[in-house]
Amino acid sequence: MEKIDQELHVKFQMYGKNALQWRRKCELLLPEISKREIWKKKGFNDIYEYAAKLAGMNQKMVDEALRVLEKIEEMPLLKEIAEKKGLNRVKPLISV
Repeated sequence: MEKIDQELHVKFQMYGKNALQWRRKCELLLPEISKREIWKKKGFNDIYEYAAKLAGMNQKMVDEALRVLEKIEEMPLLKEIAEKKGLNRVKPLISV
């Protein structure tokens, strides 16, 4: 039983890590999706519905991603960190 539990845990951990990586990639695409109104072209009511249905993101996540990415738009080093490590790594720096 312990071996099965460990296998389940390892799978869950791997899937969770992959999900986080893919969500981060989706977050980085949101400004361009918003700018080009791709959500509208694909028949969604707004960017929130688009992000929720396609990436499992809620309104708060979308708003926060758009806010942070707008702040670091002209900061290539922070943008690079956000791409590699995620938006949470640069959020404390943009409030300075």
